Amino acid sequence: MAMTYAKDIRPLFRPQDITCMSKAGVRLGDAAWMCDPAANNGFAHHGNARHVYAALEKGVMPPDKKWPQQALDTYRAW
Repeated sequence: MAMTYAKDIRPLFRPQDITCMSKAGVRLGDAAWMCDPAANNGFAHHGNARHVYAALEKGVMPPDKKWPQQALDTYRAW
């Protein structure tokens, strides 16, 4: 079965992650924003999701701890 944002990715974000990042305009809880194929954010396509992944991979998001590798792998596979 194909991975989806709602089933596989959204549950990885805690409520406090969504609240914190929404203040910066990063809408982690909004599937349409995360999956927008036209969003750029420095990437050719799906820029919102790729921008979020870049921050997760660098360990700057969430601010209190780095995601475990398994979660990063799931996000990347999505």
